[in-house]
Amino acid sequence: MWNLNQLWSAGKSSIYSQVILRKDKYLLIIVFVTTVANGLTPAITSVLTGRLFDLLASLTTREVPHRVFKELVRRSMSIMALGAACLPITWMSISSWMWVGETQGFRLRNNLLSSYMTKSIEWYDQNINFLGDLVQINRCIEEVRSSSAEASALVFQSMVAVASLIGVSFYYSWSLTLIILCSSPIIVIVAVVLSRLINKYTELENTESTKSAGMVTFSMKAAQLIKTYGKQHQEIYEFINSTKLCNNHFLKACLYVSLNASILRFLTLCMFIQGFWFGASMVRKGKLDIADVITCFHSCLMLGSTLSNALHQIVLLQKGDVAVTKIYGALQDNIPEADDRHCTKVDFRSLPIIFENICFSYPTRPTEMVLQNVSLFIKPGETTFIVGKSGSGKSTLSNILLKLYTTSSGNVRLGNFDLSSINQSDLLDHITIVEQRCTLFNDTLRNNILMGIANYSEINDISELDIRLREALKFANLEDLISTLPDGVDTLLGSGGVSLSGGQQQRVALARAYMRNTDILILDEAISALDISQRIELLKGIKSWRNGKTTIILTHQISDIEPNNFVYVMKDGSVVQSGLQHDLVSHKDGLFYKLSLFQEALPDDDKGRRNNYKVGETNTISLRSDELYKDNLKGDHGEASSKNDKSNRTLVSSNSVEEDDFYQTRNVVIDEKHKSQQNSEQSELLPLKRILIIMFRTIRNKKLLLTGILASIMAGAANPIFSYTFSYLLNGIVPHSKNDSRYLLQWSFTVFGVAVADGIFNFLKSYILGYCSEYWIMDLRNEAITSIAQKNMYWYTLSSNQPAEISALLMNDLRDLRSLVSEFLSAMTTFIIVSLFGLIWALVSGWKLSLVCLSMFPLIIIISGMYGSLLQKLETDYKSSVAKLENCQSEIVTCIKTIRSLKLEAHFAASFAKYQSKMNAIAKRRAIVTGMGIAIMNTLTMCIQAILYYYGLKLVLTEEYTSKQMFETFTLLLFTIMTCTSLVSQIPDIARGQRAASWIQRILNEGSEWSEPDLQKGRRAKIGNVGSHELIIFDNLSFAYPGALDVPILKNLNLRLYDKTSVAVVGQSGSGKSTLGALLMKFYEVAGNTLFIDGTDINDWSTEVLRAHVTIVEQKPVLIDGSLRDNLVYGCDAASITDLDLFNVLKYVGLFDMLDTLADGLETRVSSDLVSGGQAQRICVARALLRRSRILILDESTSALDADSAKRIRDIVANGIPDTLVIAITHSKPMMRCCESIVVLKDGQIVEEGSYDELNTDGTAFFSLTATDDD
Repeated sequence: MWNLNQLWSAGKSSIYSQVILRKDKYLLIIVFVTTVANGLTPAITSVLTGRLFDLLASLTTREVPHRVFKELVRRSMSIMALGAACLPITWMSISSWMWVGETQGFRLRNNLLSSYMTKSIEWYDQNINFLGDLVQINRCIEEVRSSSAEASALVFQSMVAVASLIGVSFYYSWSLTLIILCSSPIIVIVAVVLSRLINKYTELENTESTKSAGMVTFSMKAAQLIKTYGKQHQEIYEFINSTKLCNNHFLKACLYVSLNASILRFLTLCMFIQGFWFGASMVRKGKLDIADVITCFHSCLMLGSTLSNALHQIVLLQKGDVAVTKIYGALQDNIPEADDRHCTKVDFRSLPIIFENICFSYPTRPTEMVLQNVSLFIKPGETTFIVGKSGSGKSTLSNILLKLYTTSSGNVRLGNFDLSSINQSDLLDHITIVEQRCTLFNDTLRNNILMGIANYSEINDISELDIRLREALKFANLEDLISTLPDGVDTLLGSGGVSLSGGQQQRVALARAYMRNTDILILDEAISALDISQRIELLKGIKSWRNGKTTIILTHQISDIEPNNFVYVMKDGSVVQSGLQHDLVSHKDGLFYKLSLFQEALPDDDKGRRNNYKVGETNTISLRSDELYKDNLKGDHGEASSKNDKSNRTLVSSNSVEEDDFYQTRNVVIDEKHKSQQNSEQSELLPLKRILIIMFRTIRNKKLLLTGILASIMAGAANPIFSYTFSYLLNGIVPHSKNDSRYLLQWSFTVFGVAVADGIFNFLKSYILGYCSEYWIMDLRNEAITSIAQKNMYWYTLSSNQPAEISALLMNDLRDLRSLVSEFLSAMTTFIIVSLFGLIWALVSGWKLSLVCLSMFPLIIIISGMYGSLLQKLETDYKSSVAKLENCQSEIVTCIKTIRSLKLEAHFAASFAKYQSKMNAIAKRRAIVTGMGIAIMNTLTMCIQAILYYYGLKLVLTEEYTSKQMFETFTLLLFTIMTCTSLVSQIPDIARGQRAASWIQRILNEGSEWSEPDLQKGRRAKIGNVGSHELIIFDNLSFAYPGALDVPILKNLNLRLYDKTSVAVVGQSGSGKSTLGALLMKFYEVAGNTLFIDGTDINDWSTEVLRAHVTIVEQKPVLIDGSLRDNLVYGCDAASITDLDLFNVLKYVGLFDMLDTLADGLETRVSSDLVSGGQAQRICVARALLRRSRILILDESTSALDADSAKRIRDIVANGIPDTLVIAITHSKPMMRCCESIVVLKDGQIVEEGSYDELNTDGTAFFSLTATDDD
């Protein structure tokens, strides 16, 4: 299959690389024919104009014969007829070229999506900032689309026009043409040199924009982490530094663009001077007649105008060339998947899974062996458990089995069949994995579950599907949840819908696995987020469902293992024990027995209670508590990546409250009222006048802006002045004129001076306005990121505030806003000056001809207004459809591991195609309307031009005007008309700029209900020695989330919490546990006098100071992309923390041994993709401990930990943290035992309080919640 890239560039990527001759031949034929026809129009116009002005030769006779007037009408009408004939041709040409661009954009998006879907998981591991890259690549696709559409149409049309105009000019006078074009080599040299510099700085700007986009995405995804550790200012600071670099690169590119345009404009104007001085001399000598000179002049005049109009489009082509290089770099930057052709078909149900001497290291950590000589034998039809500490390599086994990674050595077999001989598609058909951090998609609950069935949308038997769905819902205990949803099973999840808690997400994922019902099932901590009773019930259902089928359970919960289950125990990447549970537990020296003790999974007579809780040896390590827990200042920061493998980031943001989704699931309709309010605000575009007022009020350097406007005024005034002075040169070629060569020389130098001034003022106008616009855009970006940092947590959950869309708005769409200052403001100023100055001058010079021209202006205004209004709506709809398409694309790439594991590529490709189809329909209408508007305006301009030619020449022939008066008036009017119609071509840019301005103003001007309280305002005094008094008081507190005020989460809650104690907050998912933590962090506002900390109403606390005293460790750990040291000191005063402090805290949480595996120790880069979930969680705990807060909230902080690691955290709680109140939000029974008191929540109310022993009796709500078979 050949495309234009192969034909024109010999394989090198170009902006036309996606044009395929076989598929697009009819479109290309239309494009070619109409472009050539449009390009020939100026040459034909020049010939017709020359013939028209040849009638001036009749002035040599005293009387003008009647046939001259008839010829005047005929020749004028020929120009008008040409304009009418150009209307359908121009319309088809512009619309066809725009469709070429759209086709290229669609194919690039499809290729990009296909590339991301086929990139290996290793690639995602190695590319940290791929989300930032994606934002920038989407911008590059838009630049390629634009450059291969409107820009290419005008450039290729200009090329044809230039060639035809030069040909016509040579035909009528080769000598005059050579004189006019003698400066062309200088023009080419200037263009080539400056174009290279433009390309260089455009590439640098794109690269830095990618980094900035990544920062925006992180700020959105990790908002809770940033707010908890008070790093908003640091995030803002780093983003501002990045945008400054973007600003510097753009300004250098803008400098060279302005130089390029002004120099070429000056040289083009000079072409006329030298040409007319020579032409007039030739006419006087009788070597050329007036028709030849006028034809050559008009040809070169239109040639210069054509080149001038093409200059801006050439810059767009240069940007497109830079953009396509970036895109092809992304398409080629791939680690290809293994070739699975000619593979073996096997019976997965009956074959054992065999790992033989497997050694493996991740590509990002090639020196660290994650698996070392691992051998396992998984019996078919049985349930096998694999246990071990965090980072022991359990999850890696499942990744290898699914062929997501390849092993360094060893073999994996299914029976006698080597894994390499089995097609990965077959593996994924027969193996399902459910991970702890499961992914739900932006779709209905029904579809999220039915995705487990291959091609479920094509199944015709709906009743059978519904039966299976009901079974899956019952199996996963989702029926009660569904009864609370407004639309039941058809309720939308994710963005724009309901956000489920971690436990609810896991149950949905299990229901999906139930629907899939494959021969092999892998559960990787798949029920860790559930409370005890739910976990036990669901585990029973799993065992019943998987009876007789191969099931592998990777878990930290030793209590889930039955005596007859086979168990593999892993440590440091090796299998250290294997056997039946009852055999392993009898080996007192074995690791399994120790893990059992750590988790307290043995019968009650072997378990301790808090009264005789024995502290492990890790607690004997000195923490230098007198220094470690002193008050701290703010620390350093680095970029963060989200929890778990980057290639499988969950859509449910860590910004949301994990467990307390009750407010959203109970009444989404109320929540949608807020969302629809924002959507309606977004859909209303700000008037252009309002945007300009905002710009003038907020732009940084108003004096410089006024200087740019003044330069624009001078540049606009240069047009009629040039026209006026040039009319004297034109008059010099009239045969009866008595002007001598001195007259021509005098006016040639005058016109030259005007050309110099025109070039200078155009340079100043372009660069100064570009400078001001870029600083305005930079300030808007910085104000927006500052505003986003100050939003409350609920704001981040709204569908209108998706990270991908906000990032695209700040780093992509705001570029469209530049045109309102750098181009539209300049064009509007020039239009006003030229219109007023030029028309007044024209009226003084020749009022009759001017009034004829003015009579046409209402028609121009009406057509322009209708065109602008229609195109504005289409441009807004188009950009909105692009945003939806890119959100879908972002969802796909961030969830690629789950999509690949469930073989959902076809489903999401179809979903992407659906969004693309909607965008396609809008793009077609947009192309048709744009082509129509430009075509009508071009035709109208030619018709007006023909009318002016006719009437002006008639006035001269009837001796009402002199030829000088006619030329003077006519050139003034012609420049005025051309300036007016040039504004029409900027209407699409104006519409896009309006949308960007409206969207960004929505973020900047949202009401106080979306913002956090002032960080500085309020109590700044630190928490002192509370003694026996209450540190925290909940006094009859009731709370409902914003947007669902009718649905209370906490109801009349009364609670007293004391300093230097530990309390466990327990309850089912949705009971309000995590809401307590969110309120203590001041993430949401509460009524006055209902929540007190250290005797002060929480509303009277400085948010900044309060969060320095309160720290929350999220259930989903978030690490920044930096060194281990950076992660530990994040949010702390790094200067006050020594290496000894870091070593001590790492020992305290059981991570000190990990230092031995890190090549650079504390300076080794760590992020969520480089460490296990348990290790990441312990780093987060260590980070919280180093902060020395007075209140520490652990929100399910041990759910991802193995028994040993969980015990270390429990030991910290059991032994107490100096001067700290510990609040443990937990489902873990051992963690509850470690706490001095327990609070039981149900439906937002406290139903029980007391110690573990007091509450753990039959008949209590606590006992019902935590009862196990052992109890």
